[in-house]
Amino acid sequence: MNYHNTLDALVYDQTAAEDYALYVQSFALAKLRLEEAIKNRLAAGADPKSLYITTDCDETILDNSAYNAWLINTGRDFHDDTWRAWCRDKQAIATPGAVEFMKFAASAGATICYVTSRFEDTRQETADNLSALDFPLADSSSDPAKTQLFLAGMLIDGVKTKKKEQYAALAKRFSAAPLLQLGDNLSDQEPDRYGNKVRYDQRVVNAEADKVRWGADWIVFPNSVYGSWRNTLKKNVNGVDFPVTDEPTPVTAAITPVRPSVTPAKAPKIDLLRRWIPSTPIG
Repeated sequence: MNYHNTLDALVYDQTAAEDYALYVQSFALAKLRLEEAIKNRLAAGADPKSLYITTDCDETILDNSAYNAWLINTGRDFHDDTWRAWCRDKQAIATPGAVEFMKFAASAGATICYVTSRFEDTRQETADNLSALDFPLADSSSDPAKTQLFLAGMLIDGVKTKKKEQYAALAKRFSAAPLLQLGDNLSDQEPDRYGNKVRYDQRVVNAEADKVRWGADWIVFPNSVYGSWRNTLKKNVNGVDFPVTDEPTPVTAAITPVRPSVTPAKAPKIDLLRRWIPSTPIG
């Protein structure tokens, strides 16, 4: 199972009206839930300054499908360096309904906290990309006590952090749980229960146990291309790792194409895709 075998998923992602409708539907539901949550919190005497939401970026509010189409077209696997190049090129577009919802959330009095797995060293470019798309972003500094933008490797109390630690820091900062958590990967809601180290079958059990939260304070968006759901398939029911061939190429390795493209470049489905054209040569 290689990243090159995601062609149908990418065609769906970029061209299917169903994909568009799912995003619009999810943000419409998020709006209803946010209105309700704000009303209930304030009625319970909460400080208006304690109102906040968390949202993932990639494939939740930012569409990076052009990067994944480029991987297919060039016969490459995911690589940290090419991902950084994509982030720094600031070519991600907004997912359907994302900007409108975030503007509503800000106008309703909720602080928007963007919590992403993008690397800390792409902070400025990520902030620029979000701002260019008109997402509300008043503070994109690296100060965890003030910023709205949290990235992988960001320092909190002198320690490099990921989403789990960042969620804890936000709960402490606002003295409250978020009103909503938005994400395309269930680890955007709960890293321990849905991360890469949790077997696929256990994730399903956990999802069933958490069913009262889906569509309530946890809003999920479609992503059939990548995520923890794919990574957890590497483990079988006995907990033994399956052999895999789609591990990200080490950063120290060459980032030129690792194999011929699985799908011919002129295949009809390939021609449907919107692909990234890097502003500077890669590899």
